[in-house]
Amino acid sequence: MKTIIKTSINQNIFSSNVYVIKWDNTVIVVDPWFYDWDLREYLKEIWKVDAILLTHGHWDHIRAVDEVVNDFPNTKVYIHQQDKELLTNTELNCSFLVWRKAIEIKSMVNFFEEWEFDIWEFHMRVFHFPGHTDWCSMFYFEKFETLFLWDTVMWDSVWTLRTPTWDFNKMEASLWKFKHLGLPENTQCYPWHWEVCSYWEILRINPFLNMR
Repeated sequence: MKTIIKTSINQNIFSSNVYVIKWDNTVIVVDPWFYDWDLREYLKEIWKVDAILLTHGHWDHIRAVDEVVNDFPNTKVYIHQQDKELLTNTELNCSFLVWRKAIEIKSMVNFFEEWEFDIWEFHMRVFHFPGHTDWCSMFYFEKFETLFLWDTVMWDSVWTLRTPTWDFNKMEASLWKFKHLGLPENTQCYPWHWEVCSYWEILRINPFLNMR
């Protein structure tokens, strides 16, 4: 069956995306920071969510986790062990600072540490890009030549806001690492902001990468 990646866009505060991967009988949601009527109805139509993947623990990536799990109780939630504290620490996840509400995840969460692991039918590579948080991750599915970018790199920019977990030197090293990942040029990159583009386009257009 052809892979379907649905993009849900929310522009109430700022333009941002939530992605749903559907392949055969597997459904994965990446960073559900909102859970609006359209997204809820779409997931109910396909009647399940197997997993939620969290790239990191900031409020604007985890806010709707409990809502999704409440509707789909068998959902397994995954985040890297080193970002565990952000799920319940409202200072580190910036929820009260920006949203003026304390965001604390109450759902059961599974913590991974491996660089590569299998999740249902998928073999996923987890790339570590510290700087934005201690373990900000990107998820790469070789089967689909698809990379979920999130906050480390965007189409023509990078994340520069100084959050409590932001580290300039680590971010510099992560940008160098991203530039030298060696992924196929046509790998489709799904950012948290803006449109999907290829790995080659990001390397060519992003000025922060061209400086390295």
